[in-house]
Amino acid sequence: MKALRLLLATAAALIAGFLGLAVLYITVATALALLPLGGRAQQVVAGDPPAYVCATLTHSDIVLPARDDLADWTAVFPDAAPVAFVPNLHVAFGWGDLTFYRETPSWADLRFHTAMAALFGGGPSALHVAYVVDPAGAPGCRRLALDRAGRQALANAIRGTAALGPDGRGVLAAPAGTGTHEAFYAAHGTYRPWRTCNVWTAEALRAAGAPTALWAPFSFGVMWPLG
Repeated sequence: MKALRLLLATAAALIAGFLGLAVLYITVATALALLPLGGRAQQVVAGDPPAYVCATLTHSDIVLPARDDLADWTAVFPDAAPVAFVPNLHVAFGWGDLTFYRETPSWADLRFHTAMAALFGGGPSALHVAYVVDPAGAPGCRRLALDRAGRQALANAIRGTAALGPDGRGVLAAPAGTGTHEAFYAAHGTYRPWRTCNVWTAEALRAAGAPTALWAPFSFGVMWPLG
């Protein structure tokens, strides 16, 4: 009985410690999201191609035109690009743990071991590339006020994340599924509790001169500083 009580006490202490760390993590993330870093003044010109950030409760993506004067993303990430012409085609970029991406297509598929492996396993990361329609006006999407230099810096950040081959194309890590216009490409970096998919988005926005949170492990930390 003494051994059992000791085991239960140890388990309770571990659970309490884990919950305490979780509360501290959320508290710090919220506080730092409310203390944003201001971006630089942007010299936006009428008619400049748009850039967007689209977010759910847990994840954020950067969305750019599939082709504009700065980049042809269909040539860099061709595997999932539509074959037929799609007017005003855009492409959404997100970064994260490859295994988590592949094994959790929806939150109903979330498994504890998958989440823990993503947080602490140090597995390969991936750039999720999805070709989409123009997100203007879509729920959870916000247009960014970026000038040409800001859009170029954003494109450079995305290219710098991808593990490009000698031909300048993304290295396919895994297709996302038959009949979809998305795929996973090999990427640099490792997913950690302090460097999540949303931190990656915020880092790219900071490079572009957009307002960002001091630290944004959650999607609300990406969106709040934008106004």
